[in-house]
Amino acid sequence: MKIKLNAIEILVIVAILITLSAFTYKFLFHNEKYVFSGDEMYKCAWMCNKILGQGFPLNATVIGVWTKSKEKFNGTVEIYSARGGTLYAIYNNSPITIGGRLAYKEDVAAEKIILKPIGKKIDIYELEPIEGKDLREVINKIESSINESNILAVKISGTIGINSKTYKPADQIELLNKVYIESLKGMRIQFLDNGLIVSGTYYLEGLKELSKYVNASKVVTNRLKIYVITN
Repeated sequence: MKIKLNAIEILVIVAILITLSAFTYKFLFHNEKYVFSGDEMYKCAWMCNKILGQGFPLNATVIGVWTKSKEKFNGTVEIYSARGGTLYAIYNNSPITIGGRLAYKEDVAAEKIILKPIGKKIDIYELEPIEGKDLREVINKIESSINESNILAVKISGTIGINSKTYKPADQIELLNKVYIESLKGMRIQFLDNGLIVSGTYYLEGLKELSKYVNASKVVTNRLKIYVITN
């Protein structure tokens, strides 16, 4: 059986869909916080992935106990991933895992989790390939392309080729240790003869951190997408 819709009925359906989309965005990202108990870890992880999937940084206040020492835990963490009933986060510049009330494999057993997305809007810039004599020059060119106020964070999606020394195995591990937290947040580093390649979706601050340890002679990017998170 074929269903025929007139123009007015089609407009009504489109209006409903637009309304639902707007509501979803407001529900997910315009409220200040979302509260979950330690018995709602799968629901909490689902919400984390929804927020992170849109590109927003995500902090959380976690109240619970350390699973090994049973000492109380009450702190703010930065969540970078969530799988199953486990949250993967950074606390005091170190990675930790957070599980539910009865967790024993994770680092923290949570009684309560308060999610706090960072920012309310993301503007996306597309940049033509950039060339510079070093990472600092490329970073300056990226920053000069952004015309925003109330910036909370900047993410980069794309590939950067860096001419530098060839990193021996021990040097590679040493550099990876220095930028380990940035790799958790999405930065991938590939070592090659006479340099390295940076790829993934990573924070501009992470690229600045990398620039402290890499003495580059030439840097070239592909077309970059720049995500600017603002209030």
